[in-house]
Parts: sequence; structure tokens; C-alpha cells
Amino acid sequence: MPTNEQPNLAGPDRPIGSPEIPQFYLPSSGSKGVYAPRLYVAAQIQFADRRRKFEQTRRVARLIPLDPATKTVDWETAQDTKITPADLLKDAPVKADYLPLPQGAMELKTFTRWAKNFDRWLTRTQRVEATTKADPPETVSIGPKRGGVSVDLVAIVWELIL
Repeated sequence: MPTNEQPNLAGPDRPIGSPEIPQFYLPSSGSKGVYAPRLYVAAQIQFADRRRKFEQTRRVARLIPLDPATKTVDWETAQDTKITPADLLKDAPVKADYLPLPQGAMELKTFTRWAKNFDRWLTRTQRVEATTKADPPETVSIGPKRGGVSVDLVAIVWELIL
């Protein structure tokens, strides 16, 4: 007799992919649960407009859940996070089971494509509003300067969830 219940896909060991793909843990205040995979990205964006004598740097970090069916990453759905690369942990804060990684998150070729798409997405979507010193002042939208997007880290991170 068929059932609608999902099988528990959690396992006791962290799924291991390509050794070139960095894996970390998010800081957690919990003491039990299961580790769920997330894609973590951090970058620095430089905005500049010489004519307006404007220069600004912005740091961004985003997280996106990864489920076993993930084949492509929609960066529009990624959530901003205040967690910096320095906050990430190398070792698991608590012992727990792991949910599976999607196949692409274990293959360097796919993972690299996700990272390149993030860089392109930032270049295309990130803007900063600046007010000119003209009389009357006007607000202008400035995108990243050429070569102004620097991706610091793209990694699989494990988040302890209940």
C-alpha cells in the first residue's frame, strides 16, 4: 500500500564531493537537529563614476537552500546574510545527521558554473543610488565599475536545523 510520507534521507556522515569545493558550517546556537546544505557566497562590489567623483564599496553575502533536486541556482531567491567568511566554522559545532547534497554541489564543473553565474548576476543587478552636487541635485543609479565585482567565497555550508 503506497504512502505519502517522505523517507528520512538524513545520514550520519557528511556527503563528500570534490575536494576542491569548500565546505563549512554556519555558527549555531542549537544542540540537536539535522544539517541542511546551503550555498554560501560572499563578494565585494566596487561602484565608481569618475565624472561624478563617486566611489563606494559594498560587501554582500547570500545563502540559498540546496535540496537534492537542485540543478540550477536562482540568485533572485537567495537571502542576504550578515555571516562573513570569517564567521564560518571548519568543524561541526554539534554531532548530527546530514541531509543529502544535490549532485551538482558535488561536481566541480557545476559548482564553478554556479559561482560564475553569481558573479554575472551581481554585475547585472547591483546598483547604488547617488545624489549629484549639481544644481538642482539629481539622483543617479550607478552600477559596478568594470571589473568591480570580486567574489571572495563560494562554498557549501551546513546549517543545523530542527
